[in-house]
Amino acid sequence: MSSSDSEDSEHPKDGFRLEVHDKDTLAALKKGENAKNGERGKKPPMDSVLQGESDNFPSKIGINLDFLQGICGTGTKSSDKDSPDVYTRDRIFTAVANGDAQELAGLQDYLHRTMKLLTNTEFTDPETGKTCLLKAMWNLNNGTNETIPVLLEAAQKTNNLHELVNAAYKNDYYKGQTALHIAIERRHLNLVDLLLKNKADIHAKADGTFFQKKKKGVGFYFGELPLSLAACTNQPNIVNYLLQNPHRNADLAARDSHGNTVLHALVLVADNTEENTKVIADMYDDILKKSAKMNPPVLLEELTNRDGLTPVKLAAKAGKIELFKHILQREITEPGYKHLSRKFTEWTYGPVHASLYDISSVDTSSKDSVLEIIVFKSNANNRHKMVLVEPINQMLQEKWDTYASKVFYLKFLLYVAYMCIFTLTAYHRPLSGQPPFPVENTTKGILRQIGEIIVMLGGVFTLICQAVYFWKRRPTLQILMMDGYFEFLFLIQAIVLLFSGVVYLAGNEGYVPLMVFALVIGWVNMLYYTRGFQQTGIYSVMIQKTILRDILRFLFVYLVFLFGFAAALVTLTVEAPQEAGNSTNEEQSGSGTANSGLYLTSLELFKFTIGMGDLEFNENLKFKHFFMFLLILYVVLTYILLLNMLIALMNETVNKVANESKSIWKLQRAATILDIEWFFQRFLRKKWKTGHLVTVGKTPDGKPDERLCFSVEEMLWGSWKQNLFNLNEEPGDMNEAKLAIDNNSKGWSHLIRQVQEKAAKEEEQMPLNSVSTSPSDAGRTLNQMA
Repeated sequence: MSSSDSEDSEHPKDGFRLEVHDKDTLAALKKGENAKNGERGKKPPMDSVLQGESDNFPSKIGINLDFLQGICGTGTKSSDKDSPDVYTRDRIFTAVANGDAQELAGLQDYLHRTMKLLTNTEFTDPETGKTCLLKAMWNLNNGTNETIPVLLEAAQKTNNLHELVNAAYKNDYYKGQTALHIAIERRHLNLVDLLLKNKADIHAKADGTFFQKKKKGVGFYFGELPLSLAACTNQPNIVNYLLQNPHRNADLAARDSHGNTVLHALVLVADNTEENTKVIADMYDDILKKSAKMNPPVLLEELTNRDGLTPVKLAAKAGKIELFKHILQREITEPGYKHLSRKFTEWTYGPVHASLYDISSVDTSSKDSVLEIIVFKSNANNRHKMVLVEPINQMLQEKWDTYASKVFYLKFLLYVAYMCIFTLTAYHRPLSGQPPFPVENTTKGILRQIGEIIVMLGGVFTLICQAVYFWKRRPTLQILMMDGYFEFLFLIQAIVLLFSGVVYLAGNEGYVPLMVFALVIGWVNMLYYTRGFQQTGIYSVMIQKTILRDILRFLFVYLVFLFGFAAALVTLTVEAPQEAGNSTNEEQSGSGTANSGLYLTSLELFKFTIGMGDLEFNENLKFKHFFMFLLILYVVLTYILLLNMLIALMNETVNKVANESKSIWKLQRAATILDIEWFFQRFLRKKWKTGHLVTVGKTPDGKPDERLCFSVEEMLWGSWKQNLFNLNEEPGDMNEAKLAIDNNSKGWSHLIRQVQEKAAKEEEQMPLNSVSTSPSDAGRTLNQMA
């Protein structure tokens, strides 16, 4: 017999291994064969004294030494499970569950005598892979179990320590969970130390379905790794020990099966509640500081998972708004950790704070920026609230004021002109003859031809733009419903319009309804441009939500009622066919009654829905009274019930959306801003780039710490009494103000104009001393940063 793994291997291998079998082993395996076949369910409990372990042992290759009488004593021992010399799985498991170390006093001798290992098939649960050590870890008394040292000593003496300590669950539900995971989950540092001392794998991954992200069902995703588990369960003492211990230190940059680091795991367990946010944020910052003190430092926030997301981008995509806000607004004033800040207080005056925000991965100047993820790639229900988080809110407002509003209003005017041309061209279409119509050599004919060309070119341009949008953005249905369905309507408008042009060239008059339908959609799409104005934009949001939430559901239910009652009434009014002596015209008239009757009856029923129906519209009926009963029932269900229910639901929707309409409108405007920016050439993007490169201090290696920063002035009453680290001692650019007053006799009007002109000509490189309050303050400020 040989051990399956060496003690130096990192993970136990599931390779070929011979086991020693005897009469006791065969008795256990035979018991498994007699046990009922069948699964105990997909969600077995962690451990239960009410439910025994499985006996459905799989087939194993083993060596039976009983044929050699007297060798190692195996041929003389009884297979009685109650014998004090025999240790079966049930006996060992019962002892560890009760913490009875005395019951295991002869275990080591039994293993040595029988050449067995504690990880052998007969000592484990074949369905879950649970070993006696895992069983003991779940049955602690005051944080300990006296049988654990006995088991570890027995495994060490049989050269089976590494395999036993790192034995993991094998079932799909708890797959990969080891004793170290359980010790951390039980929050006992002494057991963690004991397991690491005995060479527990500090990077073992618990990747069963219980430990994965789920949309439904109970589970706990913590990042699979022991370090992530300790961090996500708020155990800083165990986190510190795992990172610094005399046995083996955890790797902060280690990733789970999804490529997530410990910071990613913390982001995913955040739930936006106040208590959870405080715990997760403190742990996040603590680990970030530890990563900065590593040698060499670990740039933990820059590591991406398999989806290419850093922790802050993952928070944006998953809608973890409170932790997302904390990360963007993180300001650390402790010496040695200032470079970890993403926010720097430039100056304060009472409650007024001028803050510099690091937007290096937030703005669209970075690839796959946080802003793009929120607007186009996130399915979170609160993404409309995330655009209100500073500095994103002010950054979007500056983009809008600087260039986006001008481009948007220009597009609005061009679209109005286009729709006017479309309307006039459609209205003055030729009414006689067959398409395509020849060009008339008159002013009206030439203008109509020019209008048709403009309309079709506009359709081609719209189709190309929308195709590029859907190919580039790949919006989900949820994003379309949140941001508005205008992108989809623009696409439908272009397709229908171009199809009408094809039908026109084919010489079919069917182009007219297609053209008119495109015209209607085109004017409806005018509502898209209401997002450029706050009041009309909010109103448009309410219309959109009312249509999507209430009217669509109402129409579905109403159409069911309409078709059902129309079919019933038509069936009730079907008449016998005419006799053979009737005229041909009468036969033809009777043959179309079924189809035309269903159509006309549906129209009449619709009139009843809007209160315009006539109860006398069909008097000559054989079952008149039953017909009237169905008609009255229809009126009660639709006109009285459904319509009033629709009004009530619409009122509720408007009241509910009123509180969120402004943020939803800002999200829609953000999407418009990014679309405008996306079509810019590179030199325009560089020209209108948000923020400036600012030196905010020094990196740990003594180099200037340059960040792409965006300045935001805020009223922060909650922190105005705090002693903050300011880059400037006084508010504003007093150096420029003093220079302008001394050299200019025209007063404050010229001062303001001069400062504004200078701000417009600022270069991207902005050294820190350019924003100092006075020449004497510049050196003092640099000394503070150093």
